[in-house]
This record gives sequence, structure tokens and C-alpha cells, in this order.
Amino acid sequence: MTKSKEALTRFIREQRDEKNYSGLPLKGVRVLDMSTIVAAPSAAMLLGDAGAEVIKIENPSVHDGLRAWSVVEENGIQPYYAVIGRNKFPVTINLKSEDGKRIFFKLISQTDVFIENLRPGSMEKMGLGADRMLALNPGLIIGKVSGYGQTGPYAMKPGFGTLAEAFSGFTFLNAHPGGPPTSPPLALADFIAGLHLAFAVVVSLRSQRRMESGGQVIDISLYEPLFSLLGAEFLSYHLTGEVPQPIGNELRGAAPRNNYRTKNGDWVALSCSSQGTWERLAEAMGRPDMIKDPRFLTNEQRITTESRRILNETIQGWIGSMATEEFLDICTRLGLTSGPIPNMKDIGENKHYHERKTLIEIEDPATGIMLKMPDIAYRMLGAPAKIRFAGLPVGSANEVIYQDLLGYSAEDIERFKKEGAI
Repeated sequence: MTKSKEALTRFIREQRDEKNYSGLPLKGVRVLDMSTIVAAPSAAMLLGDAGAEVIKIENPSVHDGLRAWSVVEENGIQPYYAVIGRNKFPVTINLKSEDGKRIFFKLISQTDVFIENLRPGSMEKMGLGADRMLALNPGLIIGKVSGYGQTGPYAMKPGFGTLAEAFSGFTFLNAHPGGPPTSPPLALADFIAGLHLAFAVVVSLRSQRRMESGGQVIDISLYEPLFSLLGAEFLSYHLTGEVPQPIGNELRGAAPRNNYRTKNGDWVALSCSSQGTWERLAEAMGRPDMIKDPRFLTNEQRITTESRRILNETIQGWIGSMATEEFLDICTRLGLTSGPIPNMKDIGENKHYHERKTLIEIEDPATGIMLKMPDIAYRMLGAPAKIRFAGLPVGSANEVIYQDLLGYSAEDIERFKKEGAI
């Protein structure tokens, strides 16, 4: 059952209390997140995890599209927004309204970081360009995310993660030999761009002072962060002139490394690409002769096409003769680097995930339903990051932010609503 508006307002007011930020490394930093879907919002999410106060701006009539992804019909939970909208206080502003623009600039004047992902030039067309914001707040750090960056011949092209993954070269390489290029089953380019933006913001904060100095404009494209992770692939092409081709689940520079199936049909990952682990694998398979075989003697010999074929056939034959637990027990005993390939159900039941607290259980502030989601992916002694609450409903922080932070009266807010400014 959805909580009352009054109860949700009390919750938001309590969450803005300074005690909830105690010990968090970005305590005192304020972020305005006016972005949508995944890339830029995930950067704001990471900053919020670390203790920044994140105010999420949405258009009153066109909300963040992420709210519509995979909504659970029985209870209305928005799983993607619950995760990426966490630790954010949602407000609504109509930037086509003069009152809306005044509210926006009042927020900007009290903010450290502003994040947006509109098409290049859109902010300027609305009279909200970086120059104007920096004149008002010389310490403002502005993060801009777009498909192809703010400059270049493709700057005005529509930018989506799927296109960025393709343009980066990742999709071409993400295939089995002879198979079709394969897009990842997640917003890979978006999340990697978000990580880079969050890093750039934290770097910029080192020399920033709100309203005083250190203003910055950060230009992040969706394709370049992912392309940078393929750097060795491009350098290899540059040095040899040979275009790297898809190699499936293997590693171009080392072997053996692949996914194999056990006797009972489970998949396991195996990477014995260092000399020591390869030799232990050969001994475990009962094939010590392969260690001295010229075809497998060194990594350079093992990565040739024919050597890979023989290795994969031999390893699959050995692994396929055993039940999963038997194989994994052998790997543990002999120090072979292999492990299971779990699905989400397996992860939910895995004791390591539970004992390490990789998953967090947290109450949905709007409904009271308990949600289980990935916890923050890093740990810090003394200055921990923290998921304080899951994503909140559209505009649920309007009264709190506009009254408590900006000083507007209840009458002002009611007027803004009637006039369509919020």
C-alpha cells in the first residue's frame, strides 16, 4: 500500500538531516541531476552513495524514461529507478516557464555539481547555457553526457548506449568467430560513462569552492569510455595493421581461457592463462605431456588458432566428464582459477554474496515493500558510502526542497503547481 504524501514528506525531510551524512566522504556536496535513463543518472547515483545531496530534476509532464522500465505490475515498483534513483530527492521543474527558470537558477546558485544529458546545444537554446550558469556560480562543475560528445561531426546525432557500444568497437568484437556482432544484455556503455563522469566530478571537486572558484565543464561521450577499455585492441591494430577479429569467450593475448560445460549441464569459467596455472591444469587433466609439447610450451604457442582448438577440446572433454561440484572441488584443491557461471536465482542463494553483503535489503519509501538490490560495489574503512533509500516517486521532494532549501512558502509552491512551473 502506497504511503501517504505527508508520510513521504516526513521521510524525505528526515533523510535530508545532516546526521544521515555523517562520515560520508562527499558530505556537504550538492548535486543537481537533470539527466535521464542510465549514463548520467548513474554518475549522480554514485556521488549520492558517497554522501552528496542529490536533487533529481524531472519535467512535470515528461518523467525520466527509466521509471517505465520493467515496472512490476502487482505493486508498481520501478526496479531500474529504485536502483539508479536511490539517494536522490526528486523535484519537478518546467524550464519553459519563467518561474521554473527562476527556481532552477536559485538551485544552481546553491549547488556544486550540475549533470545533464540533453542533446548538445539544448541548454543554450533554453537560455541555460554553461556560461550563464558559471557567471551565476563560478564554482559550478557541469557534467554533460551525450552520445558522441559536445564536438565533432557526430555531435548532433541521437546518442543511445546500444549505438555507442557499436561505435566503440565493442559490439564487433563481442562475438564468436563467424557469428554476429552481439550487443551486451545491459546498459554497458552507459554505466561505464557514468563511472567516468563520477570520477571526473570528484577530481574537479579537489579544486572547487561553491559560488567562488573552480568551475568546470566536463564533456563525456557514451562511446569513448568504452572504447578506452579496448585500448590494447586498437594499439595492436596500429602496430600490426591486422584488424582484431571476434574471439568468443577467449582472451586474445593468453590461453587457455574459456567457458566450459560440466557433466550435469552447468557452465563454468576457466582462466589458466599464466604459465603456472596452465601447468597445474595440465597435471590435473592427467596430461603432463602437454606441458612439454611445443604447441603448448609457452603462451605464444598456446594462443595460435590450432593450439587453442586442441586446448578447448581437451579441457571440455575433461570438465564434461565431471559433475560441477567435483570439478570445482578439484580447482579449489589444486589452485586452478575456475568458477561457476550463476544466474540471478543462483546469485540470490549464494552464501558468498550473502556473507559479504553484496546484496542489500532496503525498504521502498513509497510502499513499504522490502527491496533487495546490489549494494555499493566498493568498501572504504572510516568513510563508507551508503545506500540510504531507494528511488522516490516523481516530485515527492518538491515541498521539502523548495521550502527548506530555497525558502519558498507553501503558497508559492501551490501557485507554481497551478501555473505549471513545477
